[in-house]
Amino acid sequence: MDKINILLVDDNEVIRIFFKDIFWLHGLEGQFHLEIAAGVDEALAILHDPAKKIDVVFLDLVMPITKDGKEITTSEAGMSVLRTVKSDPTMNHIKVIVFSGYTDKKDIEEAKKNGADMYLAKEEHLPQDLIRIFDGLAKKDSSLYQFSK
Repeated sequence: MDKINILLVDDNEVIRIFFKDIFWLHGLEGQFHLEIAAGVDEALAILHDPAKKIDVVFLDLVMPITKDGKEITTSEAGMSVLRTVKSDPTMNHIKVIVFSGYTDKKDIEEAKKNGADMYLAKEEHLPQDLIRIFDGLAKKDSSLYQFSK
C-alpha cells in the first residue's frame, strides 16, 4: 500500500513536534509519510518537488513572510500557499486543510473561497479530530475532512 504524503506547514515548533508525536503515538507511520515545513518558502519547495508527491497539506495561516524587504507575520503567508496549490494544475488535486489558531469568520471564508478543503481551529481540534481526519484520509472518505455544508 502506498503511503499518503502529508505536508505540515507551521512556523510553530511545538505544533510540528505535536504532529510528529501523534503519528508516533498512534502508529500512523505505516499509512502516512509526514513532511514538515517551517515556512512558506520551504513549503513551496517541497510542493514543487515531484519526488515528494504531496497528497494533503495541513497549513497554518499566520507565518512570517518577507514583504517590501521587511519580515512581517500575516495570514497572507498561508493564503499565498493555498492559492498557489489550488491555482496550479499540477497541484490542485492536493487536499489543503487549514490548521490555524485564527478563527475569525473572515479568515475562514477567505480560506474557503481560495479552495481550502477544511478549516480546523488549533485550540478546538486536538488530537482526536486529527486522528479522525487521518482515518478519513486513509479510507479516502472525504466527508471526514471537508467544510461543513
